[in-house]
Amino acid sequence: MRPGRRAVTLAMLGAAGVTLAACSSGPPPVTYVLGTPASDSSATVPLAGRPVVEVKPVLVPDYLDTSDIQLRRDGNVVAPSTTGRWAERLSAGVTRAMAAELTRRLPGLVVATTVPAERPARQVLAEIQSFEPRSNGVVVLVGRWRVLDGAARDTLAGESVSLTAPLAGQGDAEVVAAMTRLIEDLAGRIADGVRRTTPGSASRRG
Repeated sequence: MRPGRRAVTLAMLGAAGVTLAACSSGPPPVTYVLGTPASDSSATVPLAGRPVVEVKPVLVPDYLDTSDIQLRRDGNVVAPSTTGRWAERLSAGVTRAMAAELTRRLPGLVVATTVPAERPARQVLAEIQSFEPRSNGVVVLVGRWRVLDGAARDTLAGESVSLTAPLAGQGDAEVVAAMTRLIEDLAGRIADGVRRTTPGSASRRG
C-alpha cells in the first residue's frame, strides 16, 4: 500500500472510531408528543350535518419550532434537552394536540386541521409568542387566539393569554406533561369561545 493511501485509510478508520465512540456514549434521546392519548374505546360518530371548525396551523417562534425540547436558562439563553426530543416540529405538535382537545370538548362539531371541502362555520387562529420551561420550575405559555366566522371572517371571540403550569420535576417527561396541560388549558378557552358564538354546539367541559 502506498504511504499516501495508507495515511488516508488510517484517518478514515480513526474518524469512524470517534463516531462509534460518540454514538455509544449514552442512550438515544426519548421521543415525546404533546397531548393526552386518545381513548382506546371503540366508537363511531356520524359527521354529516355537523358544523365544521377549522383549526389553522398554530404560529410558533422560529427558535422554538424545531424537534428540540428547548429549555430556557437564565437571561436570554435557551438550550436543547440532551435526553429528550419532540416527534415533530413544535408547531405541528401544538396544532395537533389543540385540535384533539377541541374535538373532545366540542362533540357537537367537526374539528378539522385541513381545509374542509365546504366553508367552515368557524375558524380558529392561534399564535404563541413564548412556550418554554423556566429555571424557576414553571412552564410559561404566552400567546393569543381568535375565533372567526367562516363566511365573513369577522372576529367573534378571542383574547391574549399568559398561562403558567408548575413542573413536578426537572425531567423531560415532567416538562412535556406541564406543556400538555397548558395546551389543553388554552384549548378549553378557545372551546368556550366557539360555544359562545356557534348556535347548536354541544357543551363538554373537563
